[in-house]
Amino acid sequence: MESLPQSIGSTCIYKKSKRKRKMRSEGDHINELPDDILVNILSRLTMKEAVRTSIISSRWRYLWRGFSGCLNFDDPFTMANSKWPHLNLKSGPINVERHKFVNWVNQVLSSLEGHCTEGLRICFDVFSNHDIDNWIKFALERRVRRLELDFSRVVYNLRFVGQYTFPSHLDFYSSFRHLTDLSLTTVGITGEVLEHLLCYCCPVLEVLNVAESSSLTSLKVSGPSLKLKHLKLNKLDNLKDLQLHAPNLLSFEYSGPILPFSFRNVPNLVDASFWGCFSAYIAKNLCQHSIFLVQLHTLKLDTCHLLIGDSEYRAGRYLHDIPEMCNLKHLEIIGTPKVNDLIFCIALLEAAPSLYKFSLKLVSQYDYESYESVKTIKDQPYLSFTELRSIRVVELLGFVGHTADFELVMYLIFSAKLLEKIIIDPCPTWRVGTPAELIWRETAEYQSAKRRAFELAAKFPLWEFVIP
Repeated sequence: MESLPQSIGSTCIYKKSKRKRKMRSEGDHINELPDDILVNILSRLTMKEAVRTSIISSRWRYLWRGFSGCLNFDDPFTMANSKWPHLNLKSGPINVERHKFVNWVNQVLSSLEGHCTEGLRICFDVFSNHDIDNWIKFALERRVRRLELDFSRVVYNLRFVGQYTFPSHLDFYSSFRHLTDLSLTTVGITGEVLEHLLCYCCPVLEVLNVAESSSLTSLKVSGPSLKLKHLKLNKLDNLKDLQLHAPNLLSFEYSGPILPFSFRNVPNLVDASFWGCFSAYIAKNLCQHSIFLVQLHTLKLDTCHLLIGDSEYRAGRYLHDIPEMCNLKHLEIIGTPKVNDLIFCIALLEAAPSLYKFSLKLVSQYDYESYESVKTIKDQPYLSFTELRSIRVVELLGFVGHTADFELVMYLIFSAKLLEKIIIDPCPTWRVGTPAELIWRETAEYQSAKRRAFELAAKFPLWEFVIP
C-alpha cells in the first residue's frame, strides 16, 4: 500500500489537533464559571451525582460541599435483603448495615457548608435517637422545604418497638416556617405536636404524611389559615379521633381504624384513597357519603376487607344504593378476584358516567382457584350491565388469566364503547416498585401469566394492549 504524501498526512494531523484543541476549549468554558454558579449547577443534580464530580479536578474536589439540593439517604436493597433474604442482594447483618448507614449520613451532613438545603430524606431502619435529633436539627438550621423521615422496621411486627419520638418541646419548631412537605413514617408523634406544627410553626405546609405512629391517638386538622393541600394518614392503629376542617385540602388518604368523621368540611377535596377496614366501611356505606363522593375526581378503594356474601347481593344491598359519582375520572380498586368483589367493581363503574380510567389491582392471585364459581359475572342478575360511555383506559395489575380475569376484560371491551387502551401486568401488586419486582418478572409463574395475557390480546386485535 502506497503511503500518503507528507503534505496530506500533515494536513490530517493538523485538523485532528485543531479539533482536539477546539473540544478542549469548549469543555473548559464550564471551568471559567465562578464557584457559586458551579455549586448551583451541582445542586440541580442528585446528591450522589454531585459527589462524583469531585474526581474531575482539584478545583472540583470540594465543590459538592456547597450542595443545596435534596439530600436523599436511602438504601432500599439492604432493607429488601433483610426482609427477603432469598433475594441474595449481598448485604450484611442489619445491625452492621444500620451502623454503616448512620455513619454515612453523619459524614455527609458534617461535610456540607451551605446555608440552605432544599430537602432532607432519610429512609432506613434506624434506632439511634441522638443521631436523629441531630438530623432534625440540621434540617431546621438549613431551612429545608421538604423533610422525610422513614424509619420503617425490617420486621413489620416490631414497628412500634423502640420507636423514635418526635421532639415535644414546641419552641424547637420556630425554624420550620419554610417547610412545605413533611413525611413521618414509624416516628412517634402526638396529636398535640402535629396540631401545633400545623397551626403555628408551618404556615406554608402543603403536604403532610404520617404513617405507623404509635403515639398518634387523636388529631384535629383545622385552622383559618391552613394551607394544607395533601394529607396522608396510614396504618395508625391507635387513632381514635380525627377531625378535618381543611378548606384547601385537595387529596386525602387514610388507612386505620373505623372513625365516624365527616367530609363536610373539605369542600375542595377531589382525590380520596381508603385502605384496610375503613375502606370496607366506606364501601358499605357509600350512600351516606354521597355529597362527598359527588365532588371526587379520583377514588381509590381497598375491597379486600369488604367480605360481601351472596345473600347480601341477592338482597340487592351495596349495588343499588351506590350514589352516582358524576365527576369521577379515575377509579382504582385493590381487591381479590372473587366473583362477588368483581361484581362490586362493575357496580361502581356503572355509577361513574364520566369515568376515564379504571385500575384494578388484584391480590392473592395465585391461590384463588377456590374463588371460581359456577355462576360467572355475565350470569349475575344484580347488575344492569348498562353501557359504560366514557372509559378509555383499563389497567389490570396482578393478572393471572383465570376465568374471572378473562370475563372482566371481555365485559369491559363489550361495555365500554370508547375503550382505547388495556394495560395488563401479571406482576403482583405488592412487588411493584420493590427490588423483588425484577426477580419476579423472571419466574415461571410470571411468564405463564404473561402468555395468557398475550392470548387474550390476540382475540381482540382492534384494541391496544400494553403488556410489560
